[in-house]
Amino acid sequence: MAEQKIKRAWYKRWWAITIFIIIALAILGGILGGDNHSQSTNDNSGQSQITSEKQEAKTYSVGDSVQAGDFKWKIVKFSTAKSIGSNPYLTTEASGIYLILDVEVENTGKSAEYLMDSYLKLVDEQGREFSPDTSVAFYLDSNKAFVFEQINPGITKKGKIVFDVPENLNFVNVRISSNLLRSSFYNVKLII
Repeated sequence: MAEQKIKRAWYKRWWAITIFIIIALAILGGILGGDNHSQSTNDNSGQSQITSEKQEAKTYSVGDSVQAGDFKWKIVKFSTAKSIGSNPYLTTEASGIYLILDVEVENTGKSAEYLMDSYLKLVDEQGREFSPDTSVAFYLDSNKAFVFEQINPGITKKGKIVFDVPENLNFVNVRISSNLLRSSFYNVKLII
């Protein structure tokens, strides 16, 4: 009788563990599934159509407002520099060249949101992705860097985001994502 109770207890635990694993995999699949490079959709005739995220991404120009999630982004201008720093003792040299974006970001949502420079990436014509160089922000004036900042609704912040890119770069898209899971992309074309 005791042996039968142990078997029932083990059987119940096994089902609980199995259900937990299935739920965990479903949640993980949902999180990772939002970053797919292609997706399949069915139209009414039942045929599959594959579209890539690059085709779905809208393209804007410098000066255009881009609504991405709860933030409205505007790249006002951009410039390049070999080094950054106003003090000769506190400067940093680029490995390639610094591409500096002057941006305005407004929180259009209903609550305070954290703004991070990691919402932006540069993508060149070869498909290479460049992330912001957050360490360079310390060499900018303190009120000009976007690193990790909370913005209340209706507030617009102005600042700079810096990328260290190869010197021979002629064209890039600034890819703005609506969140860190990158469910929606918006591209701003820059000709350097």
